[in-house]
Amino acid sequence: MLFSAVNPVAFEIGSLEVRWYGIVIVFGMILGLLYACRQARVINLEIDDAIELFLWIVPLAVVCARLLYVFVRPDEYFAKELWTNFFEGFKNMIAVWEGGLTIIGGILGGIVGGIFFTIRHRKQVNFGNVADIVIVPLFTGQIVGRLGNFFNQEAFGIPIDNPHLQSFPFAVYIDNPSGVGDAYHDVVYDAIAKGGGGYWFAATFFYEMVWNSIGVLFCYLVWKKGSTKKYPGLLLIFYLFWYALGRAWIDSIRVDGLPVTQIACGIVAPLALAAMVGYVLLRNSQLSYRRIRALKEANELDGAQLTEFDVKNYVRVGKIVKNEKNPLRIFYGIKKPYIDVNFDEVEYYHVPKDYKKIFKNAKNEEYVLAK
Repeated sequence: MLFSAVNPVAFEIGSLEVRWYGIVIVFGMILGLLYACRQARVINLEIDDAIELFLWIVPLAVVCARLLYVFVRPDEYFAKELWTNFFEGFKNMIAVWEGGLTIIGGILGGIVGGIFFTIRHRKQVNFGNVADIVIVPLFTGQIVGRLGNFFNQEAFGIPIDNPHLQSFPFAVYIDNPSGVGDAYHDVVYDAIAKGGGGYWFAATFFYEMVWNSIGVLFCYLVWKKGSTKKYPGLLLIFYLFWYALGRAWIDSIRVDGLPVTQIACGIVAPLALAAMVGYVLLRNSQLSYRRIRALKEANELDGAQLTEFDVKNYVRVGKIVKNEKNPLRIFYGIKKPYIDVNFDEVEYYHVPKDYKKIFKNAKNEEYVLAK
């Protein structure tokens, strides 16, 4: 049947089964590595450094992804059989080639790997740079990896009873599901029995592929525009927001959706959004403050082109950081006593508020801010 899952085994080498799930996972990793190698110089890294970064991230991500998948399913992996037949139970726990990875665990493992790499290369990059270069590969790996769910017939959604929706891309035909837990066993197999050996279920893994494709396109455009140089780490925060938001609603219609995952994503999404907005605002404030301070130290403030934001921000920051015990001093990079600037005594130029419309005509003209 069209868009029904195929045999999860791609081919066999003797007694060794090579599964499509493993093939697509490796393919996604290769795509991500190629991208990172190509973009490494943007953050002052060499190709060898990009390869080392992936050697830190990928193993830890896979291990943590599998561990979390196993730990949230104690009935399947920590039953009495584990202790009576330890070898067989342990084999099932590490059988990642049969499917069963939790992306949230993979993200945590990847972050740990990125931190280790950053510590080793702290003179070259910061963690924000490292995080930004792996977000596009991460999204790409997830998009490709979701195909593995199609081959394994897993991570699908609720049964689709509406005949008008029983076709791709709304649904996928499942006749040999894998990884069906006890909690939703009856729902899945009752539907399959009703369909005479197979049934249509929501193609949630495809929904996530589309959602992540939108996310990776946005991140790639931000990266190519060079915005990550101004806002290092922004893509990581956006990823946490976008993925959590998508996962929250997709898991609500997944037949194996875990309440704990939905709750966690429902918390992470708004927190990440708030963090992203706050980070951009604070970063703009920081950069504006440092620019005026540098101009003042170089005696070049007279005649400099400033905006109302530059002036008001510097005055506002000055009120905050004049107290040397204030921790915000660290954020604004103040290693010396705060420099007071009396803007009433400075001849400076102001770009009008509607600069986006008239900047091309105004850039060669002097705009004196009225006192």
